[in-house]
Amino acid sequence: MSHQTFLEPFNAKAMSYSEVARTFVPSTKFTQLAGAWNSILVGPRGGGKTTLFKMLSAEGQEAWIGSVAEQYKKTIGYTGIYVPSDIAWGTMLESLIEAGQDESVGILFSEAAFVTHVLLSVATGMDRHVSLNPVFREGHDAESAVDGPTQADLERVVETIAMLWKVQPVSLSPASLVDSLRARLLDIKRDARLRAKLKFTDVPTQEYLGIDMVEAASQALQTFDMAYCRSDHRWCLLLDEFEVAPMHLQKTVLAAMRASGAQKLLLKVALAPCGPDLLYDEQPSAPPSQNNDVQQVQLWYADKTEAGEFCRQVFLSRSSSYTALAGKMPSEVFGSSAYAVVDDSEEVAQIDLLTLTGRNKKQVTEQFQLLAQKDPTFQEFLIRKQIDVSRELGMQPSDPHGNTLRKIAPLVAFRNAYKGKGVGKKRGVKPFNAAYFGWESIAAISEGNPRWLIGLITRIMSSSNHAHFPVPTPQQTGGVQWNCQRYAEMLQSVANEQFGSIKTSTPIYEVLSKIGDYFHNRLVRTAFVEDPPMAFVVDERVSDDVEHALRIAVNHGAIVCYEIAPEVGGFRTLRGLRFRLTYLLAPVFKLPMRKSKAVSLSTILETSPELQVGQGDSSTSTAEKLIQGELWAS
Repeated sequence: MSHQTFLEPFNAKAMSYSEVARTFVPSTKFTQLAGAWNSILVGPRGGGKTTLFKMLSAEGQEAWIGSVAEQYKKTIGYTGIYVPSDIAWGTMLESLIEAGQDESVGILFSEAAFVTHVLLSVATGMDRHVSLNPVFREGHDAESAVDGPTQADLERVVETIAMLWKVQPVSLSPASLVDSLRARLLDIKRDARLRAKLKFTDVPTQEYLGIDMVEAASQALQTFDMAYCRSDHRWCLLLDEFEVAPMHLQKTVLAAMRASGAQKLLLKVALAPCGPDLLYDEQPSAPPSQNNDVQQVQLWYADKTEAGEFCRQVFLSRSSSYTALAGKMPSEVFGSSAYAVVDDSEEVAQIDLLTLTGRNKKQVTEQFQLLAQKDPTFQEFLIRKQIDVSRELGMQPSDPHGNTLRKIAPLVAFRNAYKGKGVGKKRGVKPFNAAYFGWESIAAISEGNPRWLIGLITRIMSSSNHAHFPVPTPQQTGGVQWNCQRYAEMLQSVANEQFGSIKTSTPIYEVLSKIGDYFHNRLVRTAFVEDPPMAFVVDERVSDDVEHALRIAVNHGAIVCYEIAPEVGGFRTLRGLRFRLTYLLAPVFKLPMRKSKAVSLSTILETSPELQVGQGDSSTSTAEKLIQGELWAS
C-alpha cells in the first residue's frame, strides 16, 4: 500500500468517475439517497458526500459494473447531473458589496454565476447523451429515425434552448451550448469585477441576469427529451458541497424542492450538518418538510452494527487489489480486542470478544484483581455487588454477574492502566492501547467514514511486512495513534469562522479538550461507577460562542449527535441535543468507546480538574478501611 497522508487521499472530488466506481460500496445511506425523490444529504467533511453524488451521476452509473450495480441501476429512474460547488458564487457577492454596490445587485450577479454553472452541467449532460445516442442524418436510416431525432430535430432543440438560456452558440449543437456557457461564466465574472472596480451605480441590464435555475433547466430538458420521444424521462441535479453557496442561493434551491417533486427535474443537495444560522430565518414561503418534500439522509451512524458492516464491505472492496490481503476477512487481518466497544446493540459481539479464549478471560480477571488492590472505591463496588474476583470471571449472561462484568470490563482496564495508588492519583504510564487494535476497534474509530477508515488501514498496512496475520498489535496501535494525532492537530488549526455566519472566539479544540479531559478524569480519578458519563448535552447555560465552536466541530465530524437532525438541512441549534466525542479522538483523550449516560456541557466547562477529583473522592472513606482479606473472603 502507498504511504499517503491521512486526510488527503481518497478525496472523490479529485478522482475520476471510474476510480470512484471501482471500489464503491453502496451503503444503506446510498439506498436512502438514490430514490426518485428530492433529497438533502447531510454529513461532515470526508463523510463520502461527493462519492455518493458522483455515483448517482450518469458518468458514475456507467462506470459502475457488477451484479450489485445492475440491481441499483434498475431502480434509479432518472439521469443524474453532477454539479460541483464554486466558491465564486459567494466571493462575487462579497466583493460587490465591499465595493459599495447594492446587495440586490450582488445577489443578481451571484445568482447568475450559479445558474450558468448549473446550466453548463445540464448542457454537458445533454452533449454526453447525444454522443452515446447519435442522431440520424436526413435521408439516411429513415426507418430507424422513428426512435430518435434527426440532425434537424437536434438543431431545433438547441436553437430553442439557446433562446431560453439567452446564449448565442456558434453552431446548433449541445457542444456549442457548453462552449457558450463557459464564455458566459467569464463574462459574468468580468462584468462583476468591472462593476466593483468602476463603482457603477446604474441598473444592470445583462440578459443573463434573472434567469430561474429550475425553470430554465426543466424546460430545456423537456425540449431535449421530446426529441428523443421520452417526455416522461426525469433528470436530477446533484448539487455538491452546497454549504459554500451564499444564503440566498440555498434558500432558492430549498424552496424549489418544495415544488419540483412531480416535475421534470429532481434536486439532491449535499450540505454540512451545521450551515449558516440565517438559513432558518423567516422566508416568504414555507421551507420543504422532511418526508413530504424531501428525503433527508445523514452520514453518521447511531447504529454501530450498521456502520461495522459498511466498514467490512469497504475493506473487502479494496483488499482484493493487494496480494497479501486478497481473500482475507478484516477480522483475520486485524484480529480482535476484548476492550473494543461496549454497546447494548452489540451485546452478542461483545460476549464473543470477552470469552473468545481462556487467555482473554484470564487477562480480564487479572485487571479486576489489580484494580481492586489499589482502588478502595472499586473494592467497595465489588463488595456491594457481591463479586468475588479471586476466581476466574465469566462474562456469559449465565455466569454470576456476567452482564455487569462484561459491561464494566473495559472501564476496569482503563482505570487500572491510568490510576495510581492513592486517592485521586494518576500514574505516568504509556498509553493503554488495548482498546485501539483489532477490527472492531478500527471500524468503530472510523465512525463509518470511508476516508477515515481507508486512512487508518493505509497507515497500519504501510508499515507491515505482510509476513503474518493478524497484523502485530504495535503496528496497529501505532497506525491508529498516528492518524488520531494528525486529526487532533487538524482540529487545532481549524478556522474559528465558517460560512460567514458561524463565528466564535473560542478555539474549537480547546472546547473538545475540556470535554475529553473531563471524561477521562471521571473515568480514572473519581470514585468508580458502572456508567461514568461519556456523552454531553448542550444545555441552555452554554454560551452562544461555545455553541458556535461546537457547530464547527460537528461539520468536521469531531462530535457525533445521537439524534437525527430535526430540521431540513441539518441542525438549526445544538441545544438540548446529546453528543459524544468522535471515537477518532478516543486514543487522544484516553477514553473507551462506549455508549453512556450524558452530563450537561455547562457542568463540564465549569468544573475544574481539581474539583472533579475532590467530588469523586468524597465517597471513598468507607472503602479505604477495607482490607484484602475481607474483599476476597468467601
